[in-house]
Amino acid sequence: MAGLTRRSFLGFGAATAAAVALPGCGGGDSGGSADGLRVAWYGGDPVHKAMDKALADFTADHADLKLSTERAAFGDYWDKLATQTAGRKGPDVFRMSMSYYSEYAQRGALLDLTDKAGSAIKVDTLDKDVAESGRIDGKLMGIGQSSITHATFRNPQLVEKLGGKLPAEWSWDSFATFAKDFAGDAGPGKYGTGDAGGQFQIFEVWSREYGTEVFADGKLAVAKDVIEGWFAYWQDLRKAKAAPGADVTAEGGSFETSQLSKGASPIEFGWVQQLAFYQPLVKDAELVVGAVPGRTAGSLKGQFLKALDFWSVSGTTKNPDGAAQVIDFLVNDDRAVKAIGLTLGVPPSKKSRDLLAAQPNTPAGRAIAYVEQIEQQVGPSPQPWPKGYGELGTVFTRLNQDIGFGRTDPAAAADKFASEAGRVLGA
Repeated sequence: MAGLTRRSFLGFGAATAAAVALPGCGGGDSGGSADGLRVAWYGGDPVHKAMDKALADFTADHADLKLSTERAAFGDYWDKLATQTAGRKGPDVFRMSMSYYSEYAQRGALLDLTDKAGSAIKVDTLDKDVAESGRIDGKLMGIGQSSITHATFRNPQLVEKLGGKLPAEWSWDSFATFAKDFAGDAGPGKYGTGDAGGQFQIFEVWSREYGTEVFADGKLAVAKDVIEGWFAYWQDLRKAKAAPGADVTAEGGSFETSQLSKGASPIEFGWVQQLAFYQPLVKDAELVVGAVPGRTAGSLKGQFLKALDFWSVSGTTKNPDGAAQVIDFLVNDDRAVKAIGLTLGVPPSKKSRDLLAAQPNTPAGRAIAYVEQIEQQVGPSPQPWPKGYGELGTVFTRLNQDIGFGRTDPAAAADKFASEAGRVLGA
């Protein structure tokens, strides 16, 4: 943990997250003890309910371990975790996003789990790419909780009401035509798609379709003209009113306020597991999950499957054995798999996926069927996202918004992003 300071981790304002005790367990925010463990994660209410259920099952089997939990929305979670880690008071077990994984691992905040894997934590049933994706410089700094791929979420009923039909696949050009045609037919206040221009992970698909990873060896690899083309694509859709204006998108930012959930658009982009969050909000239609457009219709080489996030252990934990027991339960126990479902992503083992896929008409069943359909068609998984990825994602979203508000243009935004990437990545 040498050299670890609060300032070195925090890039945002300070925030707090609630510490919540499980029934029959201790609460509080102090460091873990030899017989007590703090477990922390980020997410919304569906994640919190799922995790509470899973950990209640764990507690029933492990009366000797006192668990307390901490949960927060994504942004607040990282603010607090940074503060805790800098003060050497991090939770014992915590959810670690791929966006920040390299940063925490390389700064000595995580415990090497190499000795736990295969013994205290069963990893032999995990997908190989997920099981190995937690290695940083040869050390296993986290256990993959889930895998992800990109997706579009589609409401076919909105299209059918206008006498149309959703295509099974699109090129980016044909998708733009579809979005404009739908918006023109549907009228004011309706859009052919939500604005994905600020979604850094969807841009990564676009970049890979052009034959270039966004990052290589910790540096920005994608050319500025590819970035400019992406920003220009979405600005064209906004100008055509095929995607919502920046003012509409800026007021959103949640599943509940998305154009798909409000019935204003038949399409949103995201990670496949988000089907579990959208479907309960769209009560009058069964959503379809499909691939992201490609340079040519049906091309999936820009997409990939990779670990979404990890369960990691603090480098300062007083109970590494107990922490390993928690992780093993969350990843491998059937009760945890059923409780968590898709809320943390697609389960990282065939055994767990088969358990959820036993109900094919549920969001979990449909998402898993989609993953199994495309897994042999997508491109290779990229290198671990570099330190600073999360900050650059925020910059990317802001620049797309600035274009929409007329504060800059696609070319200048691409230049600005390249400059910011150089600063953040140390180029």
